[in-house]
This record gives sequence, structure tokens and C-alpha cells, in this order.
Amino acid sequence: MTRAMQSYLSRRAAVLGLASFGIGSAAALCSRSAYADFDLELAPSLRSHSRVSGIKFGCAGAAPSVQPDRILLEKFATEANIFVPETALKWDATEPRPGEFNFGEADSIAAFAARNDMLVHGHTLVWYAAIPPWVSQITTSQEAKAALERHIATQVPRYRSKIWAWDVVNEAIEPEDRLENGYRNSVWLRALGVDYIDLAFRLTRAADPVVPLCLSEYGIEYATAASQRRREALLGLLQTLRDRNTPVDCLALQSHLEAHQILDHRELTSFLRSAVKLGYRLMITEMDVNDVKIRGSEPERDLAVARHAAEYLDIVFSVARPMSIATWGLSDRYTWLRQYYKRSDGTPLRPLPLDTDLNRKPMWASLAKFMAA
Repeated sequence: MTRAMQSYLSRRAAVLGLASFGIGSAAALCSRSAYADFDLELAPSLRSHSRVSGIKFGCAGAAPSVQPDRILLEKFATEANIFVPETALKWDATEPRPGEFNFGEADSIAAFAARNDMLVHGHTLVWYAAIPPWVSQITTSQEAKAALERHIATQVPRYRSKIWAWDVVNEAIEPEDRLENGYRNSVWLRALGVDYIDLAFRLTRAADPVVPLCLSEYGIEYATAASQRRREALLGLLQTLRDRNTPVDCLALQSHLEAHQILDHRELTSFLRSAVKLGYRLMITEMDVNDVKIRGSEPERDLAVARHAAEYLDIVFSVARPMSIATWGLSDRYTWLRQYYKRSDGTPLRPLPLDTDLNRKPMWASLAKFMAA
């Protein structure tokens, strides 16, 4: 790329407001490709950067058999090399009755991924939510252990070599439950105690000796007392698991962000450094940026979302390059946040890299910068 082209693209970035949050570098967006105008639609896909950076990009979505949005699925295949099932691999979908398995939705995702040279992120094996009634009614340790053994031994081998990584245990802490060490009050904790976490990981490792295994958590990013309690509880759990030689490879940072909040640069950096020092790799697995309290026009809100995403990613990358970055959804057309959050002005939320018309937004540019790092 010529200096003239770099200068031109940087000026275009400034016009669009991108330079103000670190996307002004032509090289960051172009990845050595020159094009005639600063048009995000002409930039290389997010997944294309994996060949150089080694960082994979993923996004969550429903099974094609459930949400047959052909154009969106084409965007999935273009932008991502990891497909994250929103619900298809959760317990209530795959084992609605004891020993009776239904992998129809999960198989449709695996087939779509295979056709499009994508992997699947296994989400999730053990969670307090999205469980069928029979699981919620478990009361004894024998029942709980038998259920975990059967479920994991059936589900994990089925997708061996197709799964990029497994979220083995999801959201094991909840300081607001006021239990010892900040653990979440779940059916698994009540029946097996904290040992359920170690058991789940060991069962998964036995079922697949090579796939990376993740502990997944949220709510650790901000300069609030709640985030600090969650960081302390999570670090304590990570230390306990390392002391027990539990086969946990990765910390999955869900990264459900809120654009109006203040990121805690010092404490979040310290937490991530401690986790990495314990030997855990990092993944960003469910990223979105809630703009429910951001005022202004759509372009102004989009820039605020992009700035917040870039600020967060800068913190993570200052500690370690994550193995992957995945967003919880790809387009504002489908976002779980709309079920729970409503803007005061009545306009739809815009938390994802593509808008409802599947056009790239400034958040996409923030992701591109770090995917190319």
C-alpha cells in the first residue's frame, strides 16, 4: 500500500470518527489490502485474519433448522470460522428426558459448519440453567453423578473433532447467593458440592483427550463492587482448580459489555494477569455491547459501542492474545438483549458488529483491528 493510500484511508477514518478510538490505522483495517474508498464492506472478513494472527472469530446463532435466515447464514460463513450454538447443545435441548437424546439441532449446526470450513464451540455441558425438569429435581449425589456421567459420555464423543472447544462448566459463581467462596447455588452444588466442577472437567477430558476445556464466566469487567466480588470469587475458583490439577485449559470470558459502564483497567488487568500466570489461556466467547443507556443518534451510539469494545479488547490483549473472539450473535437483527432491555427512546438496541440490514458497523472495525493484531 502506498503512503498516499495510507494517508487517504486515515483521513477517511477520521471523517467516519474511527480514528478517535484507534481504528485510524489503514493497516489495521486493510490487512495489507488497498481499496479505493474507506468502505467497511470492502474490507477482508474477520475470519480471514486468522491465517496471520491465529485468532479465530466466532459468532453465536440458532440452528439453521430453527432460524433459516439464508442471508444471515451466508454472513456467518463469510465472517466466522467458529459457530457457537446459542441453545442447541444445552441440556434441555439434547437430553430432555433421562437417557433420551435429541441432537437434531446440534447436528444441523455441525453440518453447516462442516460445509463452510467452520468449527463449533461447544456451549455448554454443565449449567445451572437451560436444564429440563428432571435435572432440576435431582437431589442425591448418586443421581447427579450418574446424570453427568451419562450426559457427557454421550454428547462429547459425538462431536469429537468437530468441536473447537467446550464450555464445560458455565457460570459457577454468584456472590449474590452468599455461599462460601462465592459459589452459585445450583442443583449441581446442592447435590455434589463444589466437587461437581472438578468431576465435570475430568469426565469431559476422558471423553475427549485433546479438545480445549473452558470455564465460562461473566460480569468481571467494571469498576463496581459487584464486578470486584466476582473477580475475587472467580480467581479463587481458578486457583482451587489449578491446585487440584483439574483439566481446565481456558478461561472463557463471556464479555457481555455495557457501553455506559466504566471499565476497571487496573483491576481487570490484574485479574487477567493472575489467571494467565496460573496457566489458563483466554477466550472471548459471548461478546456484545449493550447500548441501552447511550444517548444520541444511531451513528453516535455505534461509535460509542465500538469505542467500548476497543477499550475492552485493548485491556485483554495487553495481558495475552486470546485464542478466539466470538460475539453473541452477529447482527442486531437477532440479539438476546432485546428480550430484557428497552431503550427509553423506543429504538432497537445495536450491540453487534452488523446492523439489522447486515451491514458492517464501527464495532466490526474494532474487532477487525484486534483480529489482525
